[in-house]
Amino acid sequence: MRARFDAAKGCSPAMATRLLKEAKAELYNNTHPDPYCVPYMPGGSLFMRNPPLPMEICFPDGNYPADAPKVHLNPDMTVAKEDTGKSAVGSVLVDFTKKNME
Repeated sequence: MRARFDAAKGCSPAMATRLLKEAKAELYNNTHPDPYCVPYMPGGSLFMRNPPLPMEICFPDGNYPADAPKVHLNPDMTVAKEDTGKSAVGSVLVDFTKKNME
């Protein structure tokens, strides 16, 4: 595919559009039907394996021990952080067909 793009370098915009369309179709045809996913993401073998219980369940009176974790975890077991945009605290839509979190 790269050789075809290099061979057509400097072509007309119409030819470039056709080449891109053909390349997208070829890429789609060669894509695996069940793509690889990281084990801790939705669809992976480690997704939500042994998730920690919420602190409210462990300590219903709200009296948390001093060494209790002070972070929230996303469904993929990563730390939920507002500044990184990866904060899934609350309800989270996990799309198992696309193998991602929204």
